[in-house]
Amino acid sequence: MTTRSRLHETVHSGRLTLRNRLVMPAHTTNFAADGVFSARHLAYHRARAAGGVGLIITEGMRVHPTSLGRTNTVSAFDDAVIPSLAELVATVHAEGAKLAAQLLHVGRQSGGHNMLTPAWAASPIPWSSTAAVPHQMTTAEIAELVTAFGAAARRVATAGVDAVEVHLGHGHLLQQFLSPATNQRTDRYGGSLANRLRLTHEVLDSVAASLPGGMPVILRISADEFIEGGLGVEEMLTAVGLVVQDHEIDVLHVSHSAYVGSASIATQMADMSFPPLPFRHLPRAFKKAFPQLSVLAVGRVDTLANAESLVVDGDADLVALARPHIANPNLSLPLVTEPTRECIACNQGCAGRLEAGLPISCVVNPEAGLEREWDALRTAARRGEHGRVLVVGGGPAGLEAAIAAASAGHHATLVEAEESLGGALRLAAALPMRAEFGRFITEAEALARHLGVDVKLGVRADDQLLADGWDHVVLATGAVDVPDTRFAALPLATAISDPGSTGGHVVLIDEDGTTTALAVADLLLTRGCRVTLLTDRPALSWRVPVYTRPALLQRLTGRGFSAVLMRTAVRLDDGVLTYADPLSGENGELDNVSSVITIRQRSAGAPLDHRGVVVGDACAPRTALEAAFEGRLAGLSAADTPDVRAAAAPLRGRL
Repeated sequence: MTTRSRLHETVHSGRLTLRNRLVMPAHTTNFAADGVFSARHLAYHRARAAGGVGLIITEGMRVHPTSLGRTNTVSAFDDAVIPSLAELVATVHAEGAKLAAQLLHVGRQSGGHNMLTPAWAASPIPWSSTAAVPHQMTTAEIAELVTAFGAAARRVATAGVDAVEVHLGHGHLLQQFLSPATNQRTDRYGGSLANRLRLTHEVLDSVAASLPGGMPVILRISADEFIEGGLGVEEMLTAVGLVVQDHEIDVLHVSHSAYVGSASIATQMADMSFPPLPFRHLPRAFKKAFPQLSVLAVGRVDTLANAESLVVDGDADLVALARPHIANPNLSLPLVTEPTRECIACNQGCAGRLEAGLPISCVVNPEAGLEREWDALRTAARRGEHGRVLVVGGGPAGLEAAIAAASAGHHATLVEAEESLGGALRLAAALPMRAEFGRFITEAEALARHLGVDVKLGVRADDQLLADGWDHVVLATGAVDVPDTRFAALPLATAISDPGSTGGHVVLIDEDGTTTALAVADLLLTRGCRVTLLTDRPALSWRVPVYTRPALLQRLTGRGFSAVLMRTAVRLDDGVLTYADPLSGENGELDNVSSVITIRQRSAGAPLDHRGVVVGDACAPRTALEAAFEGRLAGLSAADTPDVRAAAAPLRGRL
């Protein structure tokens, strides 16, 4: 988007005035240090505020020690947070944006994170079948929680925030009390909707009493839990009606989902297997019911064009884009002068690292969360001596290296042996569940050409080319397949490109654990095949985040897909695949097998006797995130001066 639009109007949302309708909503970063905002937070949010966003909402600030969970989350239950939050407020304000503080207690989800005491909950119902059983809160503990919300509100107000957001969604503690699926209490906090809503009323009263007069309040809800026996739109419309009768709510932030071990949790950060705007009916329902309220929409909005459609169609007044702002800090600028790189909803650097307890990053923007370090390297690279840089290989690592080198002022040439760019991502993009990787390739190529990279397709890097006086060479030659010769296994590329090659019953032997097996299964099922996934692991797709996996599995349910776990393939004879139980040694069989596809990690290529910096799969099997990070680092380090080396040092090994 290159011109001003409805999104860039000044907007008055109750007592809150914003420079535009664009919001960066709360999302966990794992950047905190000792429970307070860090310098990493400041740089991260400064970049988004400078990028034009109207409002930033902090990640959830825990109001009580029983909600802490991890040491790299932000606490609001101690005055120690006030100085760092005040510094964040000043940082965001200096760039023209406003800052709201989100207050929450995660409830039963805090269990299992090295907590010494059981997690608090409305009822003793674990969030998943393997999670710890939480502690049912006493009335005294409920009163303590209400007081804690008020005290947290006082602290964030003291720090100077522009608004407070109370989190009543995503299956956290207040929603656990509100939902009939998680509240089985028989006291005055359970049973009827009015009773289940009692804690919310008490918390909102406590927060309002602790805030200075006129400070805006945002209420974040899950409009639909997407679980059997849980909260649906109609009951939530009634609940919100009861809330706004008694409390002054300036913005209603309409989200969805519950934190449960089902596909519901995967809708919270819906990945690329979902279409854009899959939840727009939810803010629409609340805007229609409460026209006097400013409604904030969220959920796989992806682009400014989608965001504007929500406003133009009257579905929302404000639009929240979290992952798109992670991918593109300048997303909210009204004027764009070069091709942009947008979020592809892959959930690798955000949700995947979040689940692992690591600081978030981004495949599209490896600089997310390390803005200070990358800025220092970029400055040093631009001041350094500029030369001729050769990048061999046009996959994600090679594309990033060429873009980074050109952006720093080098004369970059990228050679790719194939007739198109993308490397292994081209194969992924051919799968319906992973199609957005095609956008990654398209946008990266457009930016590379815009920056003047000399892209040469169908060209192999031989000794003559490498000897052509390059100042710096980056080898991003990718990886090679490791064939499975046990069963005359069908190559994955053939199975994807040739619909008639697989036959009617395909066995996928998954040795990789990523989304690949599920995405291939989805494609084959669409073609009418029967698919059996066989793995020697005790779980399906063990490397896929919980924020993604349940939705992918639900998509395969009831379509002729089945799985055999903790079994090892032994032989294939006349359409019968024999597998073994590694514990008992007993064998089982799969009949009428037409083809076998083994999905395993590829092996690093042999990159031209290593005359250059080796990145991506050419070095070792890499995720797209790791490849992009390494490629960008190599491209910006091309000057290879002392200043550049010093600036690059803090980034090495950081991902």
